[in-house]
Amino acid sequence: MAPGITENICPENASIVDTMSITAKTKGATAIKEKFAAFRNLVPLTSQPDVVFLNASYAPPSNLIVHEALTTYSYEALRCPHPKPHWQAAAEELRGLVAKYVNTEPTNIAFTRDTTEGLSDFIRSVPLSAGDNVVVLDTEHPNHVYGWMALRRLGVEVRQVPTMAEAERTGQVVAATADTFAPWVDGRTKAIGLSSIMFHSGQRNDVAGICAAFRPRGIHVLLDATQQVGFAALDVQSLGVSAAAFSLHKGLNCPTGLACLYVDPAVMAEFDPVPPTVGYGAVENTRADLLVPADALVYHPTASRFDHLNISLSAAVAGRAYLKFYLESLGPSDVEDYLYGLGDDLRKDCAELGIDIVGPADRKGHAPHLYILKLLDPAWVELLRDRGIYVTQYRLGIRVSLGFYNNVSDIESLTRVLREGISKGLPTM
Repeated sequence: MAPGITENICPENASIVDTMSITAKTKGATAIKEKFAAFRNLVPLTSQPDVVFLNASYAPPSNLIVHEALTTYSYEALRCPHPKPHWQAAAEELRGLVAKYVNTEPTNIAFTRDTTEGLSDFIRSVPLSAGDNVVVLDTEHPNHVYGWMALRRLGVEVRQVPTMAEAERTGQVVAATADTFAPWVDGRTKAIGLSSIMFHSGQRNDVAGICAAFRPRGIHVLLDATQQVGFAALDVQSLGVSAAAFSLHKGLNCPTGLACLYVDPAVMAEFDPVPPTVGYGAVENTRADLLVPADALVYHPTASRFDHLNISLSAAVAGRAYLKFYLESLGPSDVEDYLYGLGDDLRKDCAELGIDIVGPADRKGHAPHLYILKLLDPAWVELLRDRGIYVTQYRLGIRVSLGFYNNVSDIESLTRVLREGISKGLPTM
């Protein structure tokens, strides 16, 4: 029989992980460090002596898990006459893995192109009228805020909680709580939009507390979890959010072009039944022969309403491979603990150098992986890049963001360059 027609057309892409005996069941700080030391080898960029990559929040370096999955996908595209059903099955397996990770049912997960589309799907589905308002932080990600602001033409007010002025006055960036939003919420507030982890500061907002305070009042909470997925555990049911959108291309190492939208099934009943984009994927009463009769459209009652018929199947195949690795070998809680440990080392070194780290110092209020060093002079980024240290600069300072592949030696390399900068007279503010 010709290659590509048998059931073994598309072999599983787990061979790299299968060669390793370390699993997510590893316990104890030493064992966890040993596990991540072994898995560092899965990221070839870490073996380059002139590169220290500390920019995971922008886009992580790829790894051999994803590389093998994409290589197999490419082979199948070249050699197999009918690989698409297999890829579609991989996408459904990915949906199940995502659902397992965030603690929900697969039917509550829709695939979107990116976080922006997922947020907009929710924003365009919530019933809003002129005079209603939604509340966001003044530092919320633009892709989130712009989605709400587009509704101002319909008479919806977008209230931006002014946190920047207080942060500048006190010199402290704090995590948002229910009290942060309370003065801006009234009887016409329909939704609160926020990120679980803020991309520019590393603050980890009290999402569960915000949901507990406002959802019983009929106020939806729309979460951008892009800076949390893959870096920390995520339980949408414990948080109590109405919906959560997140890309798969940052902490989950997937190629760009694929994201997820979780919607609480109880919330779906409140939505406009017509989704923002209507195609074959949104409609429940489709026909197998693809003919479209004049019958009334019946839309899916679940998050499947937001699905498209075609998604990035290459990204889905890669995402399936990485999610299996993440859940079964890395372990979300171990990743979170490991990154917090590296962050503790970074905090200690920065304290000794007199360099402030923006945002709360406690783990409850700060991301495990994202640290803003309060270094504002552009010369710092130039020095770091010249020394092979890859970071991102924002208005509050230099963002150092960590992945599972980083280790203490990376922190030490950064510290050496920071010490060099201080010796050169670069300002530490």
